[in-house]
Amino acid sequence: MFRLLFWLLLLANLVLLTLLPGPLPGTATLEPQRLLQQVQADSVKLLPNPRTNDAAKLAPTPELCVEMGDFSATTAAKFESRLAKLKLPSLPLKQQVQSPQASLVFIPPQSDEASANRRIAKLRALGFTDVSVVREPLARRWGISVGLFTSPELAAAQLENLKKAGITDARIEEHPLNSARFSYQLKGYAGEDKPELKALIAEFSGVALRSCKY
Repeated sequence: MFRLLFWLLLLANLVLLTLLPGPLPGTATLEPQRLLQQVQADSVKLLPNPRTNDAAKLAPTPELCVEMGDFSATTAAKFESRLAKLKLPSLPLKQQVQSPQASLVFIPPQSDEASANRRIAKLRALGFTDVSVVREPLARRWGISVGLFTSPELAAAQLENLKKAGITDARIEEHPLNSARFSYQLKGYAGEDKPELKALIAEFSGVALRSCKY
């Protein structure tokens, strides 16, 4: 009985083996074909990003700017009047490039030397001893110096002391007179390609033409 059952099972297995399908056509070469179709790393090339190129084209270029200097207060006023006659692409930017060497606490010129001396006597009576009559330059003649200071803070403190003593017409001025220097920055000009600008500058001795410093 068992022997018959064994043979039946063996026969059934053989039948199943004959009924199962074999390997499909082409499957034996599937994996090698895939390997051949893979991208080769040494042949990969990076293409430029068009957005990067556009950004480079849109990057701002340095703006042309020429600086003219350095003018005293007097020559600056004359230069401005001549500069206004040129056809400029933009308004010039005036800036101070050199500060006064010292600060003079100053009372405006009196009518004559005698009046200045009387004013000095009153100042000394109030306790201000560092006072003197100014004779030069002509623009300050018969004025009164109440101290020359290299520190703006000390000059401001002296001016405050004068105000507390009732001296209200004193002021702080640069020393020497017109010692400050000024320059003009003009955007849109390269300088060397503007002969009318160079011709104007040539009329003022000691004036330099240079690129702007930002």
